Amino acid sequence: MQEWLRDNWLKIVAILFVLGALAPVPYFAYYQLMNWVVVGAALMTAWQAYKQNSVWIVWLFVLVAVVFNPVAPLYFRADVWQAADITVAALFVISFFLVKPQS
Repeated sequence: MQEWLRDNWLKIVAILFVLGALAPVPYFAYYQLMNWVVVGAALMTAWQAYKQNSVWIVWLFVLVAVVFNPVAPLYFRADVWQAADITVAALFVISFFLVKPQS
C-alpha cells in the first residue's frame, strides 16, 4: 500500500483538486494551484504511459495538460469546466489500472 501511495500520490492530489473545484472557491489561489498540480500529474502519467508504449494514453494526458495549463489558460464557461473536472478525475482514477509506474 505504501509503495502504491508513493507512486500515485500526485494523481490522488490532482483528483482531490479537480473534485474540489466543483465547490465555489476563490479563483486565484485555488485554481492556479490546481492547474499546476493537474498538469504535473498529467505529464507524469503521460511519461509512465510512454514508457509502457501506450501511445493513446500519452496523447490523452498530454491533452489534459494542455487544457489545464496555467501558463496560457483556456477560458470556458463554468459548466464546461465542471464537466472537464469530473472527466479528468475519472481519467486519473482509470489511469491507476491502465498505467503502472515502473520501479
